[in-house]
Amino acid sequence: MINFLKSKLKGYSFLYLIRLEFEQLLLASSSIVPTKLGMLIRWLFLKILLKRSVGWQWISTNVIIEHTKRITIGRNVGINSYTYINGVGEIEIGDNVLMGTFITITSGNHPIDNRDIPIFYKQTIPNKIIIEDDVWIGSNCCILPGAKIKKGCVVGANSLVKANTVLEEYTIYAGSPVKKIGTR
Repeated sequence: MINFLKSKLKGYSFLYLIRLEFEQLLLASSSIVPTKLGMLIRWLFLKILLKRSVGWQWISTNVIIEHTKRITIGRNVGINSYTYINGVGEIEIGDNVLMGTFITITSGNHPIDNRDIPIFYKQTIPNKIIIEDDVWIGSNCCILPGAKIKKGCVVGANSLVKANTVLEEYTIYAGSPVKKIGTR
């Protein structure tokens, strides 16, 4: 048990771990508050917690956001219910971005090399995700570490944007993994 905790906490300061607990307490307690009042509360908490927050963000109920200190969010961003955002490797979200329900955006990966050490004990590998302006990500999408979704992209529902994939500007993508299906 002690070795497990040491391996998982390696690279994090005590103050950062306290911050993670505090942010989850604030965000989890506010995530269940319905109506516009709940959105206002979540917006205020994110203004305090995010690395950078500009303008208004429309955050629905039951959204989970972790490692907020490593996330920037632009103006007029809508994040719908049951979306999970993990900023362990940094995430930049531009202006005028819409996200459907049940989306996973994770900027950390688990190494699978060296079979002598179980994956469970290995340190997460961070890899920044960039979502530029005027992007729409459909429901049930998964955005993996290192992905770059350029300006004006649409990612269709149920799509997978693989690690280190770069999507072209004003292009429509869908599938698992995503493939170009049109332009806008």
